[in-house]
Amino acid sequence: MNEGIFDKHIKGTLAAEEKRKQQILDTAALVFARLGYAATIDQIAEEMGVTKGHIYYYFNSKQDILFQIFRQAMSYFLAEIAAVNTPDLPPDYRLKAIFKKHIMAICENRAIMTVFMDLRRDLLPDNWREIAASRNRYENLLQDLIREGMEKGYFTAINEKIVSYTLLGSINWVYVWFHENGELRSEEVADIMAEYLLRGIKKWPELDIAKTGKTITELSIGEEASFSKSFTEKDLHNYSGISGDYLTIDNDAQKVIDNGIISSLIFTVIKMILPGPGSIVVETTFRHHEQVNVGDAVTAKVKIVKINLQKNMVEMELSWFNQGNKVAEGFALVQPPVKKLKTGNL
Repeated sequence: MNEGIFDKHIKGTLAAEEKRKQQILDTAALVFARLGYAATIDQIAEEMGVTKGHIYYYFNSKQDILFQIFRQAMSYFLAEIAAVNTPDLPPDYRLKAIFKKHIMAICENRAIMTVFMDLRRDLLPDNWREIAASRNRYENLLQDLIREGMEKGYFTAINEKIVSYTLLGSINWVYVWFHENGELRSEEVADIMAEYLLRGIKKWPELDIAKTGKTITELSIGEEASFSKSFTEKDLHNYSGISGDYLTIDNDAQKVIDNGIISSLIFTVIKMILPGPGSIVVETTFRHHEQVNVGDAVTAKVKIVKINLQKNMVEMELSWFNQGNKVAEGFALVQPPVKKLKTGNL
């Protein structure tokens, strides 16, 4: 049997008793996914190659087994969202990371997701109430994150509850159509879907010709914004063509992304998002911590730490994250636009 969602969630080595219980749950999920709740304990035992008595030694009933499958699945999803939903990362990055983890979990555990989606009505009322409470906690965490993103200017003004249901509905349906031997691997499916879903709610000032950059009186200390990009080999070639630095692609077997490419992401954030069109970057510093390779997704983040109204200048704290790990940091002095400008005139 392939490693399942429960195996990935469990830390450390299980004791022999717990390991046997886990094997029963994994096997039962496969049988329930194939036969529905009409499946019997005998059929689960046969699939596992044990006696019915072996199953009953660890679980009181078929309902008990089903309930534990649901309980562990919800425990997994809540743990995964907690792992990436840390305040030091921008809301758009965290939401995309949650999407990817959720999608990959479904792709790699279709049997469990089939049980979760198709057999919920077979849970007894008391059991379902506990699962529903866990599901609500998960949805509330997503909604809180979407609301935070709206308040910080990362997402458009939307109804977070309706949007969260829409996004989860799209993600959860993956269990119906994804196939392990299909054209794309689970990681590729997760990356494509997460990027597409995020773009649907993310604020993209550069696409709105009526959008203007913020003047200094419209800015506030603590305001932040970010921009994310996944780097490809094409990016290396484009950079070499512009800079003349062909050593980047000729001698670098590891395909390390040049620091200049990474640092340039911050200008996208400043000039297109915060303060936005019309801004002038007066000074920047960049301190590199870890290398970034082809295939990595980097998020550049800016945060306003000081505002000087007299000089029309803001000081900004800069940071770069590679899938959660800070790879660089810096500082910038920026002049916001003196008056409103339309991006179409830039």
